[in-house]
Amino acid sequence: MTTDTTPTTDGCPLGDSDSPDHDYCGRSATYSPEDNKLRLYSVGRLDAATYERVKEAGFRWAPKQGFFVAPMWTPDREDLLIELAGEIGDEDTSLVDRAEERADRFGNYSDSRSRDAESARKGVAAIAEHIPFGQPILVGHHSERHARKDAQRIEAGMRQAVKMWDTAEYWKYRAAGALRHAKYKERADVRARRIKGLEADKRKNERTIAEARNALNLWQREGLTLEQAKAIADYNYVSRRFPLADVPRDPPASQYEGSMSL
Repeated sequence: MTTDTTPTTDGCPLGDSDSPDHDYCGRSATYSPEDNKLRLYSVGRLDAATYERVKEAGFRWAPKQGFFVAPMWTPDREDLLIELAGEIGDEDTSLVDRAEERADRFGNYSDSRSRDAESARKGVAAIAEHIPFGQPILVGHHSERHARKDAQRIEAGMRQAVKMWDTAEYWKYRAAGALRHAKYKERADVRARRIKGLEADKRKNERTIAEARNALNLWQREGLTLEQAKAIADYNYVSRRFPLADVPRDPPASQYEGSMSL
């Protein structure tokens, strides 16, 4: 069977998705019921057009983890990932595993900032140790200029040290928070509420599908009259665009081309 394998801008061939020879370019997709998030993995850089589609669908690039992630599952996002990756598998890492990775990363940030703070403190101490305690700046003395520069460097160093200590505490707090959040999500009562929420979403989507099918049947009735169409439109809340190129009209008729209710 011959397939059209038109390469994208990154040289990745995208053949017929129904063909066994279809190439998904090293892309894979996963879903995690723990956090209700979809993830897209790619061994290569997405071409510009695909990247825009992924971005418009609500996926965001997570540079530290190396994947695109969407905040929640939706039918459109699932369809897009199936198109790009062929299927959606289970996420291998658990919520706690990912939280521990984040905590480790945040802990490294905290350690780095602590080292920066200590380095700034030592720099201040090295300058101050040559200045007698309580020694004022001697105005008019040849040492005045150097003393003022030392004072500025000491003040800047102290500000930097305090800032780095505050930042270290912030990342320490974030690390602890990541683990607390993951453990909270694993609680049985939280999972039970999550299941109830998913079941409610399922019922809502099923009602939406049923209403859409009912409306479609009404629109496809044989011998549909204008009055019947108006009644259906009033119930179905259908809207569409009427571009001037497709539906030309002269003033004083409205020249609006945006979405309008039927």
